[in-house]
Amino acid sequence: MPPRTRILFVDDEPNIRLTLPPILEQHGFEVTAAGTVAEALTKIDASPFDVLISDLNVGENGDGFRVVSAMRERQPGCITMILTGYPAFESAVEALHHRVDDYVVKPVDVDGLVSSLRDKLSRKN
Repeated sequence: MPPRTRILFVDDEPNIRLTLPPILEQHGFEVTAAGTVAEALTKIDASPFDVLISDLNVGENGDGFRVVSAMRERQPGCITMILTGYPAFESAVEALHHRVDDYVVKPVDVDGLVSSLRDKLSRKN
C-alpha cells in the first residue's frame, strides 16, 4: 500500500482544525494540525510533509506567509496553499511573491480542494 500524502494544516480557529482534517483524512490524506505559527514551525522541523495548507492569518495578519516561507526553506518540494476567509488582491499578489501553489477561499469547497491537491500532487510526481 503506497504511503498516504502527508498534509500540515495550520489554522488558529479550533472549529476548522476539528472539522477539515477529518474530512481530508476521509479522502485518504494523513493530516497533522497546528494552531499557531510556532507550533507549525516545530512540526515542519520535525517531520516531512507533502502539502502545507495554512490559514493566511494565524494569530496575526498575513503570518501564514511566515509558515509558507519556512516550509519553502526547509522542505522545498512541499506544495503550499494559503486558505483565507478574507480574500484580497494584495494578499493574492503576496501569495505569488511567496510562490504559493494555490490560494483557497473559505468556506472551503472540499471537493474542489481535494481535486486541486490531487492535481498538484500528480504534476509533482
